[in-house]
Amino acid sequence: MRSSRSDVANQIKQALTMQEVVEQYGFSPNRSGYIQCPFHAGDDHGSLKIYPDNRGWHCFGCNAGGSIIDFTMRLFDIGFQQAVIRLDMDFNLGLTQAKRTSKAEQSAILEARRQKTEQKAAFEQEYRKKAAEFRYWWEITKHFAPAPGADVLHPFYAEALWRLSILEYWLDENIGR
Repeated sequence: MRSSRSDVANQIKQALTMQEVVEQYGFSPNRSGYIQCPFHAGDDHGSLKIYPDNRGWHCFGCNAGGSIIDFTMRLFDIGFQQAVIRLDMDFNLGLTQAKRTSKAEQSAILEARRQKTEQKAAFEQEYRKKAAEFRYWWEITKHFAPAPGADVLHPFYAEALWRLSILEYWLDENIGR
């Protein structure tokens, strides 16, 4: 029985990333992969680091850390088996259910997750592109700003002002997406 539990645990660790787990349970890591630690009080700046490539997590405030399963155990104050079942159910993995999902259903779930990840990556790339374009036009406004008392605006300056307003609106609308 013990080996089957560890097999399921390993399958869960391979199927999910730490990022997916913390986001599923309501946390939003910043760009550096930090969240406010839910395991100790007074964490105003985010001391819990989420590591990429399923390397787990570590809190530099309370020195807690571990795997996806350890995080779930601590977050919900449950044991190992309950954490494995909870992750399996919350992510529809079908590893511990008496009636397992079919291969087609599992493939559909995984495909949907892959598409969501691809869409998120494409959006992040688009956001970075718009932010870089915003910085470019911001520099143009500084370089081609009219001199005091000038009667005519440089065409680049006028275009930069127009584009900056559009880009600023787009960036503001999509910052938390």
